[in-house]
Amino acid sequence: MKISYKKFFDSPQVPESTIYLILGKPYHLQNEVQHRIEAFFSKAGSSIKHLVVDSDFDLSDIRDDFESYALFEEKKVIVLNVVSNTIPKCLLDYLLNNNLSKDLSLIIKLGPQTPAFKKGKFLSMIDSKGCIIEVSELTGPTLNSWVKQKFKKNNINYSDELFTKLIDKNEGNSSSISQELYKMSLLNITDIAIYFDYLQKEYKFTEYDLIDSILERNLFRSRRILAYLKAIKSSEVYILFLINSEIKKIYYLLNNLSPQPYIPNFKRNLYNTFSRNSDSDNVSDLLELCFVIDKKIKTGKGQVKVWHQLEILVSSFILNEPLNHISKEIS
Repeated sequence: MKISYKKFFDSPQVPESTIYLILGKPYHLQNEVQHRIEAFFSKAGSSIKHLVVDSDFDLSDIRDDFESYALFEEKKVIVLNVVSNTIPKCLLDYLLNNNLSKDLSLIIKLGPQTPAFKKGKFLSMIDSKGCIIEVSELTGPTLNSWVKQKFKKNNINYSDELFTKLIDKNEGNSSSISQELYKMSLLNITDIAIYFDYLQKEYKFTEYDLIDSILERNLFRSRRILAYLKAIKSSEVYILFLINSEIKKIYYLLNNLSPQPYIPNFKRNLYNTFSRNSDSDNVSDLLELCFVIDKKIKTGKGQVKVWHQLEILVSSFILNEPLNHISKEIS
């Protein structure tokens, strides 16, 4: 049997099985599924044993549980938290060739797997004999419903405006929202408005957040940060300088010019990927636009909507689109 995270929690009862595979990500949603299954077995009197599975997993850690039979039929559950990329072959073979006793149940937590794994014998076996709960990032109404349930469980009041603000601030990422909810529980927050007031500083962006978003080609976040920087009256000249520096780095990488710009090792892959997906002519035009904007700001000659021009600059850089195309979209 295979079900989704949503269907699993929409059901009033945990589906009965001897083996459960919690498959996918994010991790915190996997944990929610695990905790509900564990609660179901604990209520029935089963003991719970947790094991971490890595590439060097020792089968002796589970062999006794599989192969010994308790005199008084003690019910037990083994939770295998697989932290390696996939289930080690030794464990996979063992699970395929050994049946669970009637007193033993198994919960396996596993991250996203390749199509080949999903078509393999192991998943087929669990699909026919057990229960696969597929976990994926929540979106849309499902995400909204999940957050509202969390608010209800923690007795947190909220307005529609601040509810939307929390979702937008975390860009719909349930892992980030989960961290926010955890902070609220630590602070004994009963109204989300108090939380936003208390942690106001955490909701500010910096110019460097803008640069990171540009390099990640995250247009939505980059525009949000630009709007925020405009609202707090950040220095237009300084922001332009930072953007121009990044454009120049990409231009030098694209054209293999010397001296090569300084790029930290941990960001080199990011810059190389960005440059591979950029057009030299487009980048050259962006450098020219930087010069024009800078000149108009410093001389005060001619009318220029600086923030509008910065948005055009950033959008063209991220999308690798000619300036005239972007100008028509934004104007």
